[in-house]
Amino acid sequence: QEFHKWSHMTLNQVPKWVNTLQKWGWTIARAPHAQHHIAPYDGNYCIISGICNRTLDRTGFFRWLEHQVYRWNGVESNAWKLDAELKAKTLRGEYRLE
Repeated sequence: QEFHKWSHMTLNQVPKWVNTLQKWGWTIARAPHAQHHIAPYDGNYCIISGICNRTLDRTGFFRWLEHQVYRWNGVESNAWKLDAELKAKTLRGEYRLE
């Protein structure tokens, strides 16, 4: 979780070596992770390095996973609460992001 925490902190709030790791793409950087916090909240969920984001977003993995969690326990994704169309598409099995 430290990698995720660092992606929310400014350059001056983290050790220099952390900034270097983010610059090289070894840990999730601020700008790519910030996309996860912008509507429609439908992608960029990887919190370690972000390397898998493109593939997981393109394949709809996290939409599928949210759907499975909902089927299992009835808990809705926070993104669904903010985007009714995203919820509807997910419940129809349309997992891929456009």
